Amino acid sequence: MMQPIVSASTSESPSTTAVGSSLDRVLVRGLAWTGAVKWLSQILSWLSTIVVARLLVPEDYGVVAMATAVLGLITLLNEFGLGAAVVALRHLTKEHISQIHSLASLFGVGGFLLSCAIAIPVGRFFDAPEVTPIMIAMGAGLVVLSMRSVPSALLEKELRFKLLAFLEGGQSLLAMLTTVLLAWSGAGYWALVLGGLAGQVGATSVICLSHPLTYAKPSWQSLKEAIRFSSHVLISRISWYVSSNSDIFIAGRVLGQALVGTYSFAGTLANVPQDKVTALLSRVMPAFYSTVQHDVGAMRRYLLLLTEALALIVWPMGVGMSLIAHDFILVVLGDKWSGVIAPLEILACWAGVRSIFGLIAPLLYVTGNSRMAMLNGLYCVATYPVGFWIGSHWGVIGLAWAWVLVQPLAFIQPYRYVLCATQLSLWGYLRALWPALSSIVLMAACILGIQHAIPADWPLMIHLGIEILVGGAAYLMSVQLFHRRRLVLLLQFIRENRKE
Repeated sequence: MMQPIVSASTSESPSTTAVGSSLDRVLVRGLAWTGAVKWLSQILSWLSTIVVARLLVPEDYGVVAMATAVLGLITLLNEFGLGAAVVALRHLTKEHISQIHSLASLFGVGGFLLSCAIAIPVGRFFDAPEVTPIMIAMGAGLVVLSMRSVPSALLEKELRFKLLAFLEGGQSLLAMLTTVLLAWSGAGYWALVLGGLAGQVGATSVICLSHPLTYAKPSWQSLKEAIRFSSHVLISRISWYVSSNSDIFIAGRVLGQALVGTYSFAGTLANVPQDKVTALLSRVMPAFYSTVQHDVGAMRRYLLLLTEALALIVWPMGVGMSLIAHDFILVVLGDKWSGVIAPLEILACWAGVRSIFGLIAPLLYVTGNSRMAMLNGLYCVATYPVGFWIGSHWGVIGLAWAWVLVQPLAFIQPYRYVLCATQLSLWGYLRALWPALSSIVLMAACILGIQHAIPADWPLMIHLGIEILVGGAAYLMSVQLFHRRRLVLLLQFIRENRKE
């Protein structure tokens, strides 16, 4: 019989159990506040995305995607992984923090200057002169982000997730309103650029006021450990960014601006629901894992708990979006976005599957495997571009399939290390995925069945509504009928730890 993953071990002492219960409450409340704000902002973001997509054209998204693909890499260099070091290293002093804050700000200025220096060459590389001013404008945001890197990490380390949730929600809301207003006024792709910049400035101002820091001259000797850790994080993040965005680089050269816009928008739609959930966990879990990094049982327990819960939430969203992509795009966005349908069917399904890997990466750092994360990132750099280049010969559909065929290979070593570090068997891990997996199989069968049963001459909006209702009902019924015990345990865990 499967043991409840949310129950305390019988071998725990009362003090350990008390600490665990306290952390459980912090976890649930942190996820609750962060999740509530993120999902509220996401609902508004979906509405604004639909409005903006109707006001703009694929070429607008394409030119911004080209600039963002390059600038995102500079953004990673700009932060240097210093925020992750502040969260993971528990023994840093105030002097260390001030020095790291100064170093982060210097990186921000350097990132802006670098973005200005390469703006013209990047525009020529993509044969899109619009990219140059976009990179300069977005590069100014690097200075803004660097000023909040350390204060935000400290709030995270102090488990102040409620405040962070509201700050991030405010940033999303400000960015959304600015983007819609500018798009409505005919600003074109500048609506996407300036909307994001406005959100960054607003959130950074509040974060710096809520957690002001002093500056101190950086010293290599005193920051040696933090810099070594940060370098592993930086190389890992850069490697992941280069590998995961190489599809845009390759598509920009091989397929052209319009198809890049179509493909990138398909990726946005496919990943937005899953990314919001995984971003919620990414905000909470690094600091949380850092708190229990010396308790193998606690890490294993939370990994299983969150894996099961995450799969139950995001897998039906990904598979469901994949199955209704055709009707959804035509009803919500119109015929001009019909090219999005085929890649969306692939990317949405895969985005749901790979979302659970987000729980593995933070454990590599707190279990002393930051070097392993770095090496795995370099492996991705060596393999992903090859897969995307081969896939590009079949257009946007080939690029989408490349994700499914290439990315799983990069999961092998991280999973191996984390399962070993948490003393968890592969079978024990897979059992946590069974409720979601079995339920989405039934959901998919019901959606496919109803799609064949609905008369073809019915309006597409009716098709879409029935598919959503049938799929949602089938999934909930499956979870309730076949995995009721697991669901009750998860809900009980949440209810108990919401209490003050």
